[in-house]
Amino acid sequence: MYVLDQAAVAWHEAAREAGHGSLPSFDDRYMKAVAAKREPGKSFQRAAREALNAET
Repeated sequence: MYVLDQAAVAWHEAAREAGHGSLPSFDDRYMKAVAAKREPGKSFQRAAREALNAET
């Protein structure tokens, strides 16, 4: 989660400095962080639903 957050913060800061939201040089870093978060995120959501007895 931290890596994804840091990639998003770096992208946002660069986009603000450049004055637009299209920064292909950051796409690889951001998408790697998104992919790395996918499974841990699913595990966390599953555990949270179980803990809250909210499974459907």
